[in-house]
Parts: sequence; C-alpha cells; structure tokens
Amino acid sequence: MNIRERIDAFWSGERPDQIPYTIYWNEWRHTCKDPGWQPLYDLGLGVTWYLRSFEMRMRGVETDDRTWEEGGKTLRRLTRKTPIGEVYTTFENGWRQKYFLETPEDYRVMAYIVEHTDILPAYAAYQAQADALPPYGIAIPELWRTPLQQIQVDLAGLENFSFHLIELEEEVRLLYAALLKQFRQISEVVAKGPGRYLSNLENFMANTLGPKRYAEFHVPVYEECFPILHAAGKLIGCHYDGQLAVCRDLIAQAPIDLIESLTPPPEGDLTLAEARAAWPNKLFWSNINVGCYELPEAQLRELVLKRAAEAAPDGRRLAFEVSEQYPENWRTSMAVVLKALQETRH
Repeated sequence: MNIRERIDAFWSGERPDQIPYTIYWNEWRHTCKDPGWQPLYDLGLGVTWYLRSFEMRMRGVETDDRTWEEGGKTLRRLTRKTPIGEVYTTFENGWRQKYFLETPEDYRVMAYIVEHTDILPAYAAYQAQADALPPYGIAIPELWRTPLQQIQVDLAGLENFSFHLIELEEEVRLLYAALLKQFRQISEVVAKGPGRYLSNLENFMANTLGPKRYAEFHVPVYEECFPILHAAGKLIGCHYDGQLAVCRDLIAQAPIDLIESLTPPPEGDLTLAEARAAWPNKLFWSNINVGCYELPEAQLRELVLKRAAEAAPDGRRLAFEVSEQYPENWRTSMAVVLKALQETRH
C-alpha cells in the first residue's frame, strides 16, 4: 500500500498493511525543500493538507488589513468595519497580540459580521488543490471549529474567554447562536462537497472548559450538525490535543468518528490504552509527543510499538502523526518511527 491507501484503510476501520504516519503541512512546510524528506516518503511518511471546500463571503463589512515593519518586527493589524462598529486584531511576527473580542460591543459587532457572511461552495477550488498534491500528500476538507471553540481559540483568546464566560455571558451566548447557525450552514455545504474524511479543528482541551460546559455547548452542536455529514457518507475527526479525561464519558457518547492529535501524557492525561478502553470504536490519529523524539533509537522504537499495541492490537483504527511540533532531529527520529511501524505489517 502507499500512504493514501493506508489512510483510506484506516478511515474505513480496516487494517492497512502497516499503521500510517503523517505530518501536518504547516509543520513540514518550513523545511519542505530539504532533500532529507525523500527517504521518509520512501519509508511511508505522508503530509496532510487541510483545504477548504467552502468560501466565506462577507456582506456590508469592510476589511482593512495592514502589515508593516517596525523595530525589526513584522506588525499586522486586521480591522473589520461594519455599520454598527468595528473590531480589530493585531499580530507581531505572525503571533497574535490582541484578539478581536474584548468588550460587549465587540461581541455585537462580531455577531453582525457572522450574520452577514454567506457560506458558498468552493468545490472546484478544493479539487484543484487536491489534484495538485504530490504522491505523499493527503487532502482533507476543513470543517473548522464549533462555535464556542471559535470564540475561545480565534476570537477572544483563552484568557479573555475565561472572564467573558462569566462577565459577558449574554454576549457570549448571542455570538454563540450566530456561529451555530453559520456552522450548520458550513456543514450543509461541506456535506455535498468532495472528500470522505473531514477535519473539525477544535483544538479542544477539557481542562479549559470542563464537562458541564462541554455538555452544554459542544455535544449539542455535534448532535445537530454531524448527522448531516454522516448522512452524506462523511467521517468527522475532532482535533482534541490536550487533557480529556474529565470529559471521557461525554466524548464516548458524542457522534465523533475520530479523535485527532490525541496526545498521551505528559501533555495529555490519557494513555492510548486508557483512551482505547474509553472509546473502543473510535479512530485515533495520535500525535507522538515531541519529547519522545529525543529518546535513544531503541527506546523510541519500543515506545511506538507499545502505543500501537495499546491502541490497535489488531492493527486497526490507529494512525500516528506530527500535529503539534516537529522534532529538530526529524531526519533520524522520524525514520525510527517509520521503521518501527513497518514492524506492524501483516
């Protein structure tokens, strides 16, 4: 099998000839021209590209996007202007410094923007990008985040979000409702589009929200929107890259097909054996902790085979990936992982 055939078997719940291993495009892109990657492709490494099969088109919203150099830094300010006010976010050397949402007025402006954004198919553009990928490339349609995760990760930031949940609850719920309507529209468009597996890039960590709010704000979205996708034959994977134990029972009941970027301790709080016991029928696309790549080769090989045995004793429902940070010694350490996975062949 090649990497695409292995991934397809993994998505199907079938047993590939060996457990797949991939790396995110955005992690790989920094050194992608290095010839050191070719031996890894030859050993079976794949690169995942997250592409949109939908377009978001704003109405009655003016965008002012400025970038400049100052003091040796690249600064950017992105402003959205509406008839009821404006919001802005700033970046320094690509890192966000100020989020869009800080005041009650900001929430109302952002709700206006969401309500005045049309979701349109972009199937041809998606397919053109997918067709242009190299043989080791895997195209994945992007579903984006559910409403509360959008507010936390993209619009308010974790620190502001934690205060806003209490101090600006009415405004949070107003924006949540607008984003939920939009997410359903995205689901309906993506359901009719290309691709079998969809990436819901939640970036969810249970310790930042807790089971009560997960049950209130996340599970209902999954139960409302994911059946639309399932009816179209799609599989949905949620990017859950942090601690999950306090929500394990709720996750078990949620209509999620795949837990993606599943990371064992110390970053996460479930071993793959514990995760498999909690979610026996879900697919795992598991991130290998970046610190593990510093282990001596024999220990890294042993760790990979141990995790494979824990999560996939029958060789099914498991793939590994680099989804958070790639190791500096990638040329040698990732080769160790790939050679270990060759030992899972049947």
